[in-house]
Amino acid sequence: MSANAWPEFQQVMRLALTAGHPEQAAGEERLSRWTSLPGLCCQAAGGDPAWTDDLTLAWLVFYAAAHLMDSVQDGDEPDAWWAEAGIGVALSAASGLYFSASQALNALHDNPATRARAIEISQRFNQAFLVMCSGQYADLTRPTPSLDEYWTHASAKSGAFFSLACWAGACLATGDADILAQYDRFGHHLGLLIQIKDDLDDVRSPLETGVPGQKKSFARSLPVIYALQFTSPTHARMLSEYVRAAANDSHAAQEAIRMLDESGAAAYVQIEMARQKALALAALDEAGARSPAVEALSNLVNSL
Repeated sequence: MSANAWPEFQQVMRLALTAGHPEQAAGEERLSRWTSLPGLCCQAAGGDPAWTDDLTLAWLVFYAAAHLMDSVQDGDEPDAWWAEAGIGVALSAASGLYFSASQALNALHDNPATRARAIEISQRFNQAFLVMCSGQYADLTRPTPSLDEYWTHASAKSGAFFSLACWAGACLATGDADILAQYDRFGHHLGLLIQIKDDLDDVRSPLETGVPGQKKSFARSLPVIYALQFTSPTHARMLSEYVRAAANDSHAAQEAIRMLDESGAAAYVQIEMARQKALALAALDEAGARSPAVEALSNLVNSL
């Protein structure tokens, strides 16, 4: 995948893949749970999951590149491997990962089983990641979004990323536009569900730990955005102050959680999780997904 890169640069990219993988990041949904998505969607649509090996690799490496780029742009705590070297090295590694992912995607053209859909899938990858870049830009330029903006941004990032995996996997098995639209919908709602779960983890961690280092995304999490929009101006100001202090003050973290509970944010989030689950499962049903893949996909949804 990166055979033409210098050995030391290959090592940096390996570090980025390892450190940037959500399995290594506390409070984030484990991407390793979702590596089977393209293959399962291909199988559910009547194909062979082995056909998805190259696109799954491309999807995961693209994710690692985007995750690293977002961490730099958001000003998150750096991973150990680039903390001393600086953001220039991190951005260089992200660039290498983007090109490595493109090479993996190009392999679809060389495989007789995937060649017929390679151009369409490559185009869809490019479109999806442009949408995700737009969502990241919106996050950077609107640090305190409205509730409507939150859903727009989440759709453009997590929704687009998971709909890409599901649509692309199914695309290797069928060219039926109506069926592919349902796998697109399934991945979209699954992605939103995962985003909500990640937001809940962001909110819970200051209450459980009360230590410095709370992720900046806490202030942009769904419960906080809901509460800020549907509480009084006085309470919204107090909540904002507690959220800003939560990273270094356990009392502020506890007060922020208390105010979120009182605002009805917890109930709203639970309702939204149930709604996204129902929409994801309905799309899977309408796609006519086949066993045993449909059971595995349903279990992934219900595990959240």
